[in-house]
Amino acid sequence: MEIREIHAVEGANVYSHRPIIRAIVDLQEWTERFTDELGDFRQRLVEHLPSLEEHYCSRGKRGGFLERLHEGTLIGHVIEHVTIELLTQAGQTIKYGKTMAVLDKPGWYEIIFNYEDKTGAIEGFKLGFLLVDTLLKENSFDVSKAVNQIKSEMAKCELGVSTQVIVKACEERGIPVSRLNEGSLLQLGYGRNQRRIQATITDATSSIGVDIACDKEMTKKVLSEGGVPVPYGLIVRTEEEAVKAFIDMDTSVVIKPLNGNQGKGVTLQLTSIAEVRAAFKVAQTYGEWVIIEEYIEGEHFRLVVVGERLIAAAKRVPAHVIGDGQSTIEELVAQTNLDPLRGDDHEKVLTKIKIDSVVLLNLTLKDLTLESVPVKGEVVYLRDSANLSTGGIAEDVTDLVHPDNVEMAVYASKLVGLDVAGIDLVIEDIEASYRERRGCIIEVNAAPGIRMHHFPSKGKARDVGKAIVEQVIPTGNGRIPIVAISGTNGKTTTTRMISKLLTDQKLFVGMTSTDGIVINKKMWARGDMTGPDSAKVVLRHPQVQVAVLETARGGILRSGLGYDYADVAVITNVSSDHLGQYGIETLEDIAHVKSLIAEVVKPHSYVVLNADDPYVVQMAQRTKGRVIFFSTEKDNIHIRKHLAKGGIAVFVRRGIILLCQGSQIFRICSVKQIPVTWDGKAKHNIQNTLAAIASGWALGISTAAIRDSLQGFSSDSEHNRGRLNLYKVDGVDVFVDYGHNAAGIAEIAKTLKHFKKKSLVGCITVPGDRPDEMVREVGRIAAKGFHRLIIREDQDLRGRKPGEIAQILYNEAIASGMDTKNIMVVLPELDAFCRGLDSSSPGDTFVMFFEHLEPIEEEIRKRLELQKALSYVPAQNDWVVGGEF
Repeated sequence: MEIREIHAVEGANVYSHRPIIRAIVDLQEWTERFTDELGDFRQRLVEHLPSLEEHYCSRGKRGGFLERLHEGTLIGHVIEHVTIELLTQAGQTIKYGKTMAVLDKPGWYEIIFNYEDKTGAIEGFKLGFLLVDTLLKENSFDVSKAVNQIKSEMAKCELGVSTQVIVKACEERGIPVSRLNEGSLLQLGYGRNQRRIQATITDATSSIGVDIACDKEMTKKVLSEGGVPVPYGLIVRTEEEAVKAFIDMDTSVVIKPLNGNQGKGVTLQLTSIAEVRAAFKVAQTYGEWVIIEEYIEGEHFRLVVVGERLIAAAKRVPAHVIGDGQSTIEELVAQTNLDPLRGDDHEKVLTKIKIDSVVLLNLTLKDLTLESVPVKGEVVYLRDSANLSTGGIAEDVTDLVHPDNVEMAVYASKLVGLDVAGIDLVIEDIEASYRERRGCIIEVNAAPGIRMHHFPSKGKARDVGKAIVEQVIPTGNGRIPIVAISGTNGKTTTTRMISKLLTDQKLFVGMTSTDGIVINKKMWARGDMTGPDSAKVVLRHPQVQVAVLETARGGILRSGLGYDYADVAVITNVSSDHLGQYGIETLEDIAHVKSLIAEVVKPHSYVVLNADDPYVVQMAQRTKGRVIFFSTEKDNIHIRKHLAKGGIAVFVRRGIILLCQGSQIFRICSVKQIPVTWDGKAKHNIQNTLAAIASGWALGISTAAIRDSLQGFSSDSEHNRGRLNLYKVDGVDVFVDYGHNAAGIAEIAKTLKHFKKKSLVGCITVPGDRPDEMVREVGRIAAKGFHRLIIREDQDLRGRKPGEIAQILYNEAIASGMDTKNIMVVLPELDAFCRGLDSSSPGDTFVMFFEHLEPIEEEIRKRLELQKALSYVPAQNDWVVGGEF
């Protein structure tokens, strides 16, 4: 067996609206082998994973998968369930899985399943595959080791608790969250309304403030000069300097690394030279420079300030164990670390206690060792510092903090320059004023951990994550309007029209299309940019106010959507194209893919649907959004029923475009007043216009503004490049269009027949990855729609042999009744264009269906310049000496 492909689809997709892993396996010798034919394989599998009994499978009941296993199921199905079980044991919740045969690939199976952690899920699939392969070869497999391996992968990229609670707060407010790296850097919101955070540092946090907070001595200086009480201390570099400072200070002291964090290397309440020497050695393992400062009597508190508010305060209790009269200190630590709430780092509510040099030193100062056995009930503090990251716990005291202490904490955060700060205060009684009990601030922390406040060991939980989100995004949900456009044909034109509607409203628009990414009317990146990565580029642009996203089938199938939901989802139509790719075999399959953008919308969103297309009409039943139908038919039954229920529709009646909501009617304008409709002859562009009008209305644009904007949208290279663009070359009407499927070519031919020109010539091809029948359909359509044909091929043959596509088109055109003398085969695109145009006569109409637009435009430009030069008649004063001009 072999894994052929495995990748994550991180956006909503055709299989599930949640992220999935998509894998393809080649079962090779195990193809079409059923589990009831494999001896004791089933028994050994259940012995390794007895919890498979909990899997319902398609039976919808506990034990359902085991029934399938004993009746006989295929190995691909087994790999799916084994993977899901390993991931479940590793802590992920998997709610969906599916296994399908890959058409035209015997033995290949596509396995789909949801995931919560991407890297862990991919590792889980690899190990699930390995487990099944190992058992098929009658060997044994270490399940526990595999689960731990998955957990290890998950831990590498898992968000810390502090970041998780911020994400949760965003979800509660509907704020979209995008992860920008494998760490904790997040984007909240989209476009102009986006903000960024990393852990509890926000994009408004002063970098100077962070630098000050990270420099303990500078922090003390800033606070002291600002009138905030801090302990007296010195920076030392050698052990002898530390001893001298201790003698000069003549009090118990604290020693800690200058650039330390999370309480690492900190030793408190040192009272002898020997203790100072030992503590200095420990501190210097974390950095060359060490702080020695006076020890302040009292308990340790962490106060979290967000903006100008104290959000939470906790009493921090150092890592400790409680004796049982039998266990050693080392054994008690091991027992404490078994608490499921404790993790190795920050991934859980509490952190495991680690035995290091600081712990050993503290035990030595107490005349204890790891082998000491505390009496029952005796509390042994392993550290003096009370950080959660070193195994401590927290007790909430927010409601007890004296107002003076609140005021000092807020003031300290301002002095340092932090919008989110963790203030470490030492004071005997938090309920008393620091002025009365000599409270001192010993540190100010940038990016303070907040898990102790959300999950205190004692007291009330405080939602610091929510407060940080409120500080970053005070109102709203950080979103910008998103318009998504999908369908087989008309997507690009509709996208451009909607973009113009919004741009004319003086909005900063980000648009993706088959042409590229356009930001505020400027081309940002060229090429087909209709996938999720392009959508993310627009949504991450810090100035974009509204996103208009052409959303193509390929991107949806490969990677899902690049956003969570659209405010307006538009489906133009469904026709045969791209069949035979990614398992898309029928029009129903295409409709299923296209409908995704309508399925994921929210109830407040609008869904604009083509009421003339039966496949699109059905999508109204699969969306939670508010439907707006559009139609060019005279009396569309779906429009009538929709309006009768108070719905919204845009349609044409007696040549006038109307927008109706129930019994309300708004007159937009005559169809002929919209240039892109070619005086009403281009039905497909009338449909695109109606979709754009519906979208504009859904976005709150007035009917007058919609009319004015669309009346300025033409089929030219400025507004709709490559879509029915007209050039007059030597008396020939040359149209350039992207039509690349039967429906698109048929619409262009139908439109141009209304022009009643002498002869209609088409230069056609079909992409090589289309099925033969689809190629033949284009041949039939073209033979009926054009008087003459020039047949060419794309530069990218997509797996076909040179001349193969052209031959199929040629044969089908002849079979459809076209005379061979009216067919010319010229394979290179530019050559085909030139031959077709050169063979056309004045009064003819020549249509070029292109693959690469730039060379065609350049050839037209050259011919127009030559035409202009040849038609130039010099005036008398243009003549110069010598007869030259």
